[in-house]
Amino acid sequence: MSSTGSFCLERQIFDPTVVSDASRAFTDRLQVQSRTATRWYDVGAAEYRQLRANGTTILPGTIYLPDATDISIPSRDRDRSIPCRILRPQTEAVVDGVLMHVHGGGWCLGDEKSQDTLLQDVANAHNLVCISVGYRLAPEFPFPSGPQDCFDVAEWLVDHAQQRFGAPLCFVGGESAGAHLSLLAVLYMLQHGIGRYSEFRLKGLLLHYGCFSLRWLPSVYEVSRRVPSLVLDLRILSAFRDAFVPGWTDATLDKAELSPLYAELDRLRGKLPPTLFTCGTEDYLLDDTLFMSTRWLVAGGEVTVKIIPGAPHGFMSFPRDTEGSGSAEGRDIMDSFLAARMHGS
Repeated sequence: MSSTGSFCLERQIFDPTVVSDASRAFTDRLQVQSRTATRWYDVGAAEYRQLRANGTTILPGTIYLPDATDISIPSRDRDRSIPCRILRPQTEAVVDGVLMHVHGGGWCLGDEKSQDTLLQDVANAHNLVCISVGYRLAPEFPFPSGPQDCFDVAEWLVDHAQQRFGAPLCFVGGESAGAHLSLLAVLYMLQHGIGRYSEFRLKGLLLHYGCFSLRWLPSVYEVSRRVPSLVLDLRILSAFRDAFVPGWTDATLDKAELSPLYAELDRLRGKLPPTLFTCGTEDYLLDDTLFMSTRWLVAGGEVTVKIIPGAPHGFMSFPRDTEGSGSAEGRDIMDSFLAARMHGS
C-alpha cells in the first residue's frame, strides 16, 4: 500500500498453502508450548515478569547488553521520573537520528530493557540512538498511566534529543502493546496544544503487530477458532485488557484515546508520518493491522504494509536466526523502511 491510493496486498499471502514447512514446524512447536505454558494472570504480573526475563516462558528471555545505559526522563509528576534505556551505535559514525522505542507485553509485562539486542542491531545498522521507554505497567498502574509516560518521553525528546544525543527524534515505534502506545503518542503529539510539538514531523512510525482497537476485531475470533492458543489466546487478551482498563464498557473501548482505530484521522491529513505496519497471518491481531493501515491510507498517510505468511504474534521477539519464526523477514522489512526513510525516499 502507498500514499498514491493503491491497495496492493496479494491474496496469496493469506493462503495457508503458501506457508513454508519451516514456519509450520515452528508454529506447531509454539502451539504445544502455548497450550501448556504458565498464564501470567494465574501467577500474577510481577512473578510472570521475572519468569519472562529469565526465559522460562514461551518467548526468549531478556539479554542485557553491557554497552546499554540507563537514564531517567522527567515526567509530568513532580516527584517521579521515567526510566529509559539507551542503545548507541557501536561505530565511529556520526549519529543520524533518534528512535523512541516502546516495548510490548500487553501493557502489563516487559520493561525498557526487554529489547537490547534488537535495538542495538538497529542502532548499528542505521546510526540511530535508540531510547526504550520504561512506562508504568498495569495492573499496578492502569490506563492512562502507561500512555502518559510515553507522551512525556516524546515531548522530552522533541525538546532535548538534538542537544543530548546530537540528532533529532526521527522515529517512534514498538511491538504489540508497544505499537499501540507508539501510535497513541504520535497522535497525542500531532494534536498537541503547543506548536513545537504539533508541528514536529517524524521521518517514520514503526508499528509491529499492534493492537489498535480494544474492542476485539473479527480476526481475534477467527484465528482463535483455527489456532486456539499461539502466544496469545482469547483469555490472555481479555486479561490484559481488564488489567489495563479495569471496569471498561463498550463505550470506553470506542474512545480514540484508548483505541486509535477510531481516531478522527482526517483532521490530521497532511501531517501523518510515513508508517510501517507488520503482522503475521497467524496473529489474532491481524485485522488491527489491516484496518488501521487502511484508515491511515484513507486519511492521506503513506503506508507500508507487510504481512508475513505463517508468522505468529511476537515474531520479532525471536532471534533473527530462529528458522520459521518470521523474525528475519520482519527485521529485514524494518531495516529497509528505516534506510529508505533516513535517505528521504
